[in-house]
Amino acid sequence: MKTTIINFSGRYIGNCYDIAEFIKATLDEHDVEMFHMCDTMIKPCVDCNYECLDFADSCPIDDDADAVYTSLCNADTAYFILPNYTGWPNASFWAFNERKQGFFGLKPDLIDHYMRLDKKFVVISNTEKDNFRKVFSSHVKGELDMFFLSTKDFDTGGVRGGMMGSHKAQTILKEFVKRCK
Repeated sequence: MKTTIINFSGRYIGNCYDIAEFIKATLDEHDVEMFHMCDTMIKPCVDCNYECLDFADSCPIDDDADAVYTSLCNADTAYFILPNYTGWPNASFWAFNERKQGFFGLKPDLIDHYMRLDKKFVVISNTEKDNFRKVFSSHVKGELDMFFLSTKDFDTGGVRGGMMGSHKAQTILKEFVKRCK
């Protein structure tokens, strides 16, 4: 079973990074491809002539968007791990979201697989769950599978990391991943 994990946080340290690594370790029998946005560049739609709307051969933006979306289109399951920034997904997710048009505009035969792909959304958030539901709904057909972890629920380092040092957090996340297998 192929799984793609995307950590949308732009930091090497912190809860999203630790959660992505924990999920990967929990999925030891899976073929896992991991993307950390601190190592992966996805630029927003900018400086082009709308090639994706004309079904051109390629998007002129030179970054990793094509590799990330290709991995997702070859996967059986995907985990999206995001921080909550001022009540919404962070900028890395918005750039990824924008580039969906460019990727699938050039490869319309893949959009159905992507929309039906078994996606799991893990959000580090103390507020605004409805905002995330609205945004994620454009990435799935059917029900959303979302899991919210609040830093308030664990006696750890808060938003700076440390959540996965909590046995309680590990147990909760392990149960979520097991349910998703």
